[in-house]
Amino acid sequence: MARRDDDNLMNKLRQMSEEGISGFFNEIMSNDRMRSSFGKAGERFMANKQSFDRNVEQVLDFVNIPSKRDVRDLKARLDHLSSQLLNLSIKLDRLLDHNEPAKPAIRRAKK
Repeated sequence: MARRDDDNLMNKLRQMSEEGISGFFNEIMSNDRMRSSFGKAGERFMANKQSFDRNVEQVLDFVNIPSKRDVRDLKARLDHLSSQLLNLSIKLDRLLDHNEPAKPAIRRAKK
């Protein structure tokens, strides 16, 4: 029976024109009580989403699967290391270019 009510509500919303829907929302937003209810529902939704995200992250950690945050952090660390390696390579190239040519190694006579 609740399913039928949901279907009827959806059918009514589909039948409304764009103006009807905007008028519907304007009417709801002009009602302080309804606006407050929508605000509280949004706050509860966001709190539930944050809780859900934490729980999923804990489950992933438990089964040793990296989360998006773990992958993002690892990528940031790799990018940082890559830039440091590039800077080190540039500095090494500059040092090698500015130094005199290397002297040939002196071979010791075999005894």
